[in-house]
Amino acid sequence: MKIREAVPEDAATIRDIALATVSEQDEVRSKVMERAYQQEEIVRAISSSEEAKEQLFIVGEAEGDVIGFYHAIDRGDTWEVLRLYLHPAHHRQGLGTALLSHLRERKVQPIELYVESSNEQAIAFLSHEAFIELNRIQEEVYDQPMELIHLRYDPR
Repeated sequence: MKIREAVPEDAATIRDIALATVSEQDEVRSKVMERAYQQEEIVRAISSSEEAKEQLFIVGEAEGDVIGFYHAIDRGDTWEVLRLYLHPAHHRQGLGTALLSHLRERKVQPIELYVESSNEQAIAFLSHEAFIELNRIQEEVYDQPMELIHLRYDPR
C-alpha cells in the first residue's frame, strides 16, 4: 500500500469509504456519518492538516485507488485519532495495520481514540492492535445519543 498526505481532491473518495463502513440497518450511525462526512467538512479538515504541523490527514492507496485514511492530531505527548477508516472490501489484508504503523512511526507516543460501541469490527481490530479500553461515555453526536469507547495504545 502506498501512503501519502490527503489532498482536497480525495474528499469524495474519503466520504465514500467512511459511508461504506456503515450497516444499512444502523440508522443512527448512518445519520451521524452522513452529517460528519459532508464533502466541505472533509476538504476543510484536509486543508487545515496541510497547514498545521501537528495534524496529519493521511490516505492509503492500493493500485492507485484510495482505500483507507486516518486523521490524527499530535497533542504533544499523545496522538489523538479523529478518523480511521478502511473500505470494507479491503479488511483483513493488513492495510489497517499499515495505516496505524505509519502513525506509530511518525512519532512514538501513545495513541488515543473513540469508537462507537456498536462498531464491533473496529473494536475487534483495535483490540488486536493492542488498544485497551479506558472508559465509556454517553455523547450527543450530531443530535444522536451514542455510547463511545475511549481506547488507548501505549507503545511502552
